[in-house]
This record gives sequence, C-alpha cells and structure tokens, in this order.
Amino acid sequence: MNAVEGLEPGAYVYHRDGHVLECLKVGNFRAQAGYLGLAQQLPADAAANIFFLADLETVLGRLGNRGYRAVQLEAGILSGKLYLAAYAQRLSATGLTFYDDDVIDFFSPHAKRKSAIMLVATGKNAAKSLL
Repeated sequence: MNAVEGLEPGAYVYHRDGHVLECLKVGNFRAQAGYLGLAQQLPADAAANIFFLADLETVLGRLGNRGYRAVQLEAGILSGKLYLAAYAQRLSATGLTFYDDDVIDFFSPHAKRKSAIMLVATGKNAAKSLL
C-alpha cells in the first residue's frame, strides 16, 4: 500500500478466512513496486498494488493439473471485482505482469512456498495527483 487512506504505507497480506489485513513491513515501497511490476511506472505511482499469491504445490496436490487453471480463474475473477470496485469509486485499475521470483522474495517469509499469480495496480495515480 503506497497511499491508502487510513493505512500506513507498507506491505500487507489479506487473510480471507478472518477478513484481516496484516502488516508485514512498514515503509515506502513505491520504488520496489515499480521494479516488481517489470520496472514500470504504473505500480510505482499506484495507491495500492495487489499481488495474488498461491501455494501451487498444495493446490496441485489437491486438484491435479487443473489446479493451476483454477488458481488463474479465481485470481481473474477477484481482479475483475477489484476493477469494478475501483471504477465505481472513480479510481483507476490495471493488470500488470511482474518479476515472479522477486515478488516472492519481497513478501517473504510470508510468501515462502507460494507463486505469484497476478498483479493489479489501483487507486489514484500519484504522478497525476501532483499536477
């Protein structure tokens, strides 16, 4: 989170089971967000970057080869909901690609054994807000 009202800038994980947002580390990570998003400016300027991570080993163990498709489908549906929510608030949202291993390194140790699936950058663009 780079600029989310009511939240200190930092890296967070959302626990779906309890609907809890946990801070992993506090700090201004705009430069890292830009780098992780394939060195693009959009994630650096975004108010929030949502990285979808999954424990593919566990999913594949349960669902076999179709597990990867299921994870991608779920991330796509959740990303679509993020897009709709952002646009309803007159905010921007965009899906981006990323440096897979570096995303996992950034969010570790929480992300250990997980794979990066999708990235959505959303919120008011910091560069445009300065104009």
